[in-house]
Amino acid sequence: MMRRASHHVAAVVVMVCFTSFAAAQDIATFSDVQLIEETREAVGAQDAETALVLLTEMQRRGTGIFAAADRPSCEEVIDLPEGITDWKFRAVARQAYFRVAMSRRLEEGSCACLFDGFSFDAFVTAALGKSTAELTDADRPALERIRDEDRRATEARFRELEQSCRAK
Repeated sequence: MMRRASHHVAAVVVMVCFTSFAAAQDIATFSDVQLIEETREAVGAQDAETALVLLTEMQRRGTGIFAAADRPSCEEVIDLPEGITDWKFRAVARQAYFRVAMSRRLEEGSCACLFDGFSFDAFVTAALGKSTAELTDADRPALERIRDEDRRATEARFRELEQSCRAK
């Protein structure tokens, strides 16, 4: 009787292992969207084992909640000199910087962070021919022109680039 029970347990273990292996093979063929949907279903059904396997696959692929987990954050750093008193200056400078950074990424067809290799200081030097420390309130109209140059078209094209980057 004991021997029969141990054979039964062994058969169950083999079946579970085989099922897990087969499931792993199926998971490898899932699209990212399908993987996310299956994970959502497993979590909703409170199927911890399946959810863990699916989440592990999402982490391996770097998709879903794990997208960009290993990439540094993409943040702009804009340090204006203390002499700037125009309350709109920071917003205009930031928007102009973004517009030019978007244009650069569009030209490159790159999904990289807007600000990688393109600091605010580099932007000011290229756009205005001076250092950031030399900025004055009088520079705002020039920054407004830069901001507004093909702004809507640039933003629309950049949204398309972002969507194609997310699809990759």
